Amino acid sequence: MRLTQPPGETRHLIAALLPAVTTILCVLAGIIPAGVPGFSTVSPLFSVAAIFFWVVARPNLMPPAAVFGIGLLQDILSGGPIGLWALTLLLVQYLSLSQRRFVVGQTFGLGWIGLSSIVIGAACLAWLGACLYYGELFSAAPVLVQAALTILVYPAVAWVLVGISSWMPKPQ
Repeated sequence: MRLTQPPGETRHLIAALLPAVTTILCVLAGIIPAGVPGFSTVSPLFSVAAIFFWVVARPNLMPPAAVFGIGLLQDILSGGPIGLWALTLLLVQYLSLSQRRFVVGQTFGLGWIGLSSIVIGAACLAWLGACLYYGELFSAAPVLVQAALTILVYPAVAWVLVGISSWMPKPQ
């Protein structure tokens, strides 16, 4: 079954919202309990993967205000320090934008390598921020597992987001 596309203006409005909406869904996917003990402490950083994808694919549709709001939502839902994920995701956006010119038009593997460095940096920043906020040195193992899982699941996340972005009107 093929989805019919709405009229032009409606389609453009929906397309403008899709990056933020899909990234919010990624935040929820990483936080909602999966029935697996300890999953939420080592779930992939889907929000980082989604922001990287959208900033590389359609940077104009993922403005800093949306990234900041998504980060605050992740802070609230995760119960962590307010502002930690907001700051981390803004850094992810900035780094993704800085790598965009090297990634666009290249092989998926090169983009995956770019994402890997950003994921590791974001995970370490979030870990360091939590350690400073709580005044305690937490084990880095869960953060490293999160980073590794994020890197491993990125092809699946990108595949879904490519399907969604193919429905969107081409940038002008």
